[in-house]
Amino acid sequence: MAIPIESSPPPGWEREGIDGLLGLFPPGRLSEIVGPRSSGASSLLLALIARITTSGGQVAFVDGMDALDPASAAAGGVDLSMVLWVKCGSRLRVALSAADLLVRCPGFAMVVLDLDELGPMPASAHLRLQRAVEGGDTILITRSARHREGSPASLVLATRRLAPRWMGLRPLTRLAGLRSEVSILRSRPSQILTLSPLGRGQGEGKAWTLDWTL
Repeated sequence: MAIPIESSPPPGWEREGIDGLLGLFPPGRLSEIVGPRSSGASSLLLALIARITTSGGQVAFVDGMDALDPASAAAGGVDLSMVLWVKCGSRLRVALSAADLLVRCPGFAMVVLDLDELGPMPASAHLRLQRAVEGGDTILITRSARHREGSPASLVLATRRLAPRWMGLRPLTRLAGLRSEVSILRSRPSQILTLSPLGRGQGEGKAWTLDWTL
């Protein structure tokens, strides 16, 4: 993933919040996290990977733009020994082929396709990935800057940057973190979407505020 200000150093978030959010991603279905750089999308994805790997699950990370910083990922709680990192050299076709292959391989709790600004993903690729993951126990997540209409994704979360947070004596001189918003663009089939204490409610249009701590 890219290394914008919200993920280097990696974010901190209470365990209960991440566990609750992780529960929204259905296994055997395609899910998306969309948002431009510095919106919180990379931080959210990094936190999810950390929770999977520290719980003993293996993650395949297809890095479309070779932007993952292993040191930052490790500092954020990711167990790198549980991550297969595939660097794709900013080649969209290579990234799509790698994700299609890995999601068919047994043993991965999560497969991530991080396209960052490399997309948009062709509609045919969305369908192919959805068909590849159907019927399995793998969580498949794609991350890109923009959502493509017509995607078959069951869950689509959108992130946007609200404001940086500063600290120190006045004038404030040190960046302390980032405040961002996560909203649900799509949720199908209907899921219980309660992320206490970030927010309450169910379904599309719901949003939560996240404070990422540097």
